[in-house]
Amino acid sequence: MLLTQQRKLRIGISEKRKRGDAMRAELTAFRSVMKQHRITVWCAPCSDAHGSEYIGARDQVVSYLSGFTGDSCILLILENDAFLWTDGRYFVQAEQELRNSGVRLMKLGEPEVPSVGEFLKKRLTEHDTLGYYAPLLRAPLGAELRQIVKEKKASLQTEQDLVEQVWKARPKRSCQPIWQHEMQYAGVSAAEKLKRIREEMRRQHCSVFLTEALDETAWLTNLRGSDIACNPLFLSYLIVKQTSCGLYVQKEALSEEGFRYLKRQHISAKPYTQFFEAANKLENQRILVDRATLSDAVNTMISEKNDIVDCVSPLSLWKAVKNPTEAEGMRRCHIRDGVYVTKFLYWLHQRIRVEAAEDMTERAASDYLDSLRASDERYVSLSFPTISAYGENGALPHYQAKAGAENETYLRSGGLYLVDSGAQYLDGTTDITRTVSLGETTAEERQDYTLAVIGMLRLMHAVFPFGARGTNLDTYARQEMWKLGRDFKHGTGHGVGALNTVHEPPVSVRFRPSLDARRDRPFVPGMVTSDEPGIYVAGSHGVRMENLILCVPHEVYGGFYRFETLTMAPLDPRPLDLGLMSDEDIKYFNDYQKAVRKTIGPLLNQKERDWLKDETGKIKRSGKRKKKDDRKREKRK
Repeated sequence: MLLTQQRKLRIGISEKRKRGDAMRAELTAFRSVMKQHRITVWCAPCSDAHGSEYIGARDQVVSYLSGFTGDSCILLILENDAFLWTDGRYFVQAEQELRNSGVRLMKLGEPEVPSVGEFLKKRLTEHDTLGYYAPLLRAPLGAELRQIVKEKKASLQTEQDLVEQVWKARPKRSCQPIWQHEMQYAGVSAAEKLKRIREEMRRQHCSVFLTEALDETAWLTNLRGSDIACNPLFLSYLIVKQTSCGLYVQKEALSEEGFRYLKRQHISAKPYTQFFEAANKLENQRILVDRATLSDAVNTMISEKNDIVDCVSPLSLWKAVKNPTEAEGMRRCHIRDGVYVTKFLYWLHQRIRVEAAEDMTERAASDYLDSLRASDERYVSLSFPTISAYGENGALPHYQAKAGAENETYLRSGGLYLVDSGAQYLDGTTDITRTVSLGETTAEERQDYTLAVIGMLRLMHAVFPFGARGTNLDTYARQEMWKLGRDFKHGTGHGVGALNTVHEPPVSVRFRPSLDARRDRPFVPGMVTSDEPGIYVAGSHGVRMENLILCVPHEVYGGFYRFETLTMAPLDPRPLDLGLMSDEDIKYFNDYQKAVRKTIGPLLNQKERDWLKDETGKIKRSGKRKKKDDRKREKRK
């Protein structure tokens, strides 16, 4: 239901954007409110009070004001202008959605493009008043903006949520039922996790641990909910002391059994709305926090009266390393998920390549895949809205298929189709991307498809020593692309939770180091990451291939690690350009296809099994072709 509400909100915003200058009406109305409060600059992050990546309908402030439906963005509204910062995943989407909105795109990370802070340093004067709602802004940016205001001798207003005054139909805060994540899936009790965090508090001589992060609270308490679309989380805050633990939660969301469970774990349920009051009462304490995940509001109130120990949250680090029960659950759910994806790919092949159906839309295709997953007895929800993108739509990394006959894109014979999807199951979380050909493809499409496949396979087979970080491993996925002048602007991999967030920090594989070096953590056994290189050509096509992989000890080399592949679903051999692949690449491809056939095949019906056998057949080059290809590769080197 939450996913439907969020889609309705975004669709409604998109419809307004189509009417040309209609979106400016929201900005105009908001500027009137700014003027009433004598605010000249307003900063609106795409965030909620917990710093969540995916946010509820109530907190879609940036979408409401600007029309941009992506995440990871910040909107800055001035008296006569507006600017939106977002990263490379959303450049093309933002350019489309911000057209005629009165908002200018700032391409974060591009040369000559200032950050929000750098921009304000140049624009803010002593006559300005900067405003933002402190509970929604993360502490690091809040601290930077406060310092800029101080240096510029400007004024600051942070206590009022001004959007309330213009968004008359703003959705209410979600309050969905909270339920227990059973030990057969969690592996470790909440009481044991509480004991561990208290030991860490003693080690760092801290009397209090505090977190606003929903994923951390859900993990520690072994509770789940559905207040955030596609994330099994519930709105909450957590304050842990040596002799008490307060869970600030909407009590209406807890059942009688939920209250009894918390009591057994020695956790006290407290009203959600009383958290800020409780945080403000903390005084003369040594508090362990992760400032990067704190709101500016809480950071400001606790920093003034307490000694703060700022570190990467221990809960975040522990959660990223799956215990044996969680790791086994991830293996099981990926096999079942692989069956659904394989059934979908067979169905798609039949409908488009065999029957040449002309009535298949991107949305209809994704709905069918979603329905297959929903039939699983351990299914909870999708892990993110399915990305179903045909042809040039694939060039938008976070594309969402439009609703309504006049907006929908139909799948046709020919070209590439990209589907990025996943689910939350009681025993784990999945995230998989497959790009497939629907018929004839161009040489450029085949090149880009092959490069993405090579990159994914090579990272899957990486062998690395203790201490290696994602930045050390990233070139496994990009090396062949770079030789042909290809690249992609998003990270190669992100951490994945176990019935938790599908993007789980701090695990990552990326080309550029994190701005906070403490978050570039070395891989250790138990960490799960995605492996998803891609190539995007605006106006033409997009390719992304993605498997999830689990870090495990190397069986032969002591002190070394490797990856175990969790995802099991076939790769399309048709668009491959074998001339770009080394013998080792071809072996990697064939070995993976064989593993899929052996693992997934027995769980399919006969027609699907026969198709999978053909799909995963061994690829090879003739002797003459092999010599020619080898000469080409040597030339590229």
